[in-house]
Amino acid sequence: MSGAAARAPDARVALLKELAHPLRLRVVDRLGHVGPAPVSALAAELGVALPELSNHLRRLREAGLVRARREGRQAVYELAGSGVELLLPLLDRLTRPAAAEASAPRPQVPSRTCYDHLAGPLGVALYRSLLGRGALRDRPDGTVELGPAARAAFATLGVDVDAVEPGRRRPAFECLDATEHAPHLAGALGGAVAGALMQRGWVRREPGRRTVHLTAAGERGLGPLL
Repeated sequence: MSGAAARAPDARVALLKELAHPLRLRVVDRLGHVGPAPVSALAAELGVALPELSNHLRRLREAGLVRARREGRQAVYELAGSGVELLLPLLDRLTRPAAAEASAPRPQVPSRTCYDHLAGPLGVALYRSLLGRGALRDRPDGTVELGPAARAAFATLGVDVDAVEPGRRRPAFECLDATEHAPHLAGALGGAVAGALMQRGWVRREPGRRTVHLTAAGERGLGPLL
């Protein structure tokens, strides 16, 4: 038997095949951004029938990407470990367009929320500013850590970085913006920023939609950062 024929299947190929399906990738993305969820909630959020979702969840379980626990009569799904949490930010890094392509002119689109954090032009600009001011440091794997100017910079946004509780979520990581082709801030810290700006009235969300607008108060408050 030749060496090629005797070679064991590459486990990485099997894992990537499970992530190659759009719905399974969305499930992993949703659990990584927001945290654990019952099957019924996942089906409603993703707009998919329960039988179809259950089949894909089974495949993700068998691949070791998600796990389920019982809470009463419900099965609650979560990512299978910290290694899976790091996977999507790294994929975003690898698929980010080249700088020349990313700088090409694009139509203006409204800002919006992505899960519970800010996305679109406002989210990308705010994240870029926080990096430039030393409030955040981006890491090669797509995760984000606080920089030396974090407390002062986030205080201007109404966020006490020491009081942000990640819970079962990642503290901070990059999320590749679908319209800007550049990263914005996600994780518990990204959610805290969006919540604080909305509470202050600096950002207003359109009722029943993800679209958000910077208010006049927000233009004054965020002016130094943007």
